[in-house]
Amino acid sequence: MRVQTFIQTGRQQVATHARGVRVMLLTDQPEGSTGRRLQAYGSLVDPVDDLEDAVAAVLEDPLGYDLFVMDCDGFGGIPAAELAISSLISGGARMRIMLISSDFDVPAYPLGRRTAVCLPEDVEEESFRIGFDHVLRDRATLTLN
Repeated sequence: MRVQTFIQTGRQQVATHARGVRVMLLTDQPEGSTGRRLQAYGSLVDPVDDLEDAVAAVLEDPLGYDLFVMDCDGFGGIPAAELAISSLISGGARMRIMLISSDFDVPAYPLGRRTAVCLPEDVEEESFRIGFDHVLRDRATLTLN
């Protein structure tokens, strides 16, 4: 048996997601670049500056958030992100996660549905948008008539 693999070298356009993505943003800089970027994409951003409050808000929200985004550096870095993620999982939250930290050297866009997109703190706009679209790639769009 012979197997052939084809590699496409041209860039494919990634579909951008609809406006109205509900985002829980854990940040110590509510007016910082992460919040501004998410709002520019048409997201409904709820910024919180306390890890326990953010996790509780996600777990208690009756509508459910589409995305949890954490600016890790203001809360203890990657160990705090691991704590937040484990708290969300143990509470039964099933959501998409983006982590932003100076501890990350390059963007990571994992394929697993239960894995977090990880972005460096100084990530360029294009890479941030790719991460946003990637983490929401399987989100169903809801239209109300």
